Amino acid sequence: MQIDMESPLIDRSVGIRVTGLSSGQKVTVRFQRRSYWGITIYFMESYGAYTADAKGIVDLQQISPIEGTYKGVDGMGLFWSLQVKGTEENSEEVFDKLQPQSLMILLESDGKVIDTKVITRKWISDDILRTPVNEKGVVGTFFHAKDSSPRPAIIVVGGSEGGIYEYPASLLASRGFNVLALGYWGEAPLQKQLVEIPLEYIEGAIHWLKARPDIAKGWIGMHGTSKGGELALLAATHFEDIKAVVSLSGSPVVCCGIVPWTEQKELPPSWTYRGKAIPYARPDNSIEISNTCLAMRKAGENPLRIWYDYLTSDSQITEKATIPVEKINGNVLFISGTDDACFDSVQLNEAVMERLRQNDFENEYKHLVYEGAGHETGIPFIPVSANHFTGGTKYNTAQASKDSWQKTIDFFGRSVSQQRLKCEQESDH
Repeated sequence: MQIDMESPLIDRSVGIRVTGLSSGQKVTVRFQRRSYWGITIYFMESYGAYTADAKGIVDLQQISPIEGTYKGVDGMGLFWSLQVKGTEENSEEVFDKLQPQSLMILLESDGKVIDTKVITRKWISDDILRTPVNEKGVVGTFFHAKDSSPRPAIIVVGGSEGGIYEYPASLLASRGFNVLALGYWGEAPLQKQLVEIPLEYIEGAIHWLKARPDIAKGWIGMHGTSKGGELALLAATHFEDIKAVVSLSGSPVVCCGIVPWTEQKELPPSWTYRGKAIPYARPDNSIEISNTCLAMRKAGENPLRIWYDYLTSDSQITEKATIPVEKINGNVLFISGTDDACFDSVQLNEAVMERLRQNDFENEYKHLVYEGAGHETGIPFIPVSANHFTGGTKYNTAQASKDSWQKTIDFFGRSVSQQRLKCEQESDH
């Protein structure tokens, strides 16, 4: 069994090839992994059964399994189709969400293990430092080059899960950027609820980055996922230092703050600027729909599409709550899956794409739409749930993540190059 790993980073592909088999021989490749999350150990497994070709070769990048945890031709299928097989309490391992992933790969024939390999995949490349930040009002994690070389900066924000969203930040830093994974709620000493978050907080993070000697001048990007996509777009309309923004499974319509479904008549805003609430969809709470959503959630069902369809159902309110993306001082990339189980990100983002067209937006803008992909679209080659809370199929979401992640990296890189060229042309004049 041959393992081809050009890089051990989690977002890079791995080649698995079995040689020396007889023509038509059936073998099984099985993955086993222990995943730690808080006080729980998850035992995960995936497998694929394959038939060797006429030369006695099984190349996972070339053939589909005859049975297994995934279907179709995908050399990384065993990575994203890992499933939880059991759990136990974690009493010894120190929990670190960015700890390397160790995978046991078993090659089986006729029910016997005939070869094993162990590979380790990392979230952070060896030349990157991971530094906690809690200063000057900025709370997060800074991923930066060990050699202190000036690099373009990206701010990364997550969504309604709260805390500091380190996963995409660590990988973007491993691709040539210095990245601030910025917490904005749900992380001490920040607010405990996603309500009335001041946009000045993002402005403070921008100033913090610009004051650092290891940040290249003249360009800052921002990447937001889900509710963070909304925040990233808003920030980019307010602060001209942001020269490129990615909204991943996000909404270009500002929605209300995230509070438990209640019978209160008024819903709070998510964001404020200069002490005033930014217009949002929508202040008035439908107690009937709120109670329906609460009952669904208690029953283990997903009420989010019903809730967000209500929030954006009044066209006049939604129009006022739509982010004026035409004011963004740089490039914009929207990423949506057609089976997003949280809200209709495709329709909402298509509406603002039309807004950009009508305003003759002079910067690059694009909307990547992925058929059959769900709300988990993002980092490639990690397990996909594709459950009723996220939507999509595992295969389509995995393919969307692979394609959109590379296009995200290309988008940021292209934006940096465009800005450098623009600065050179201006200096020539």
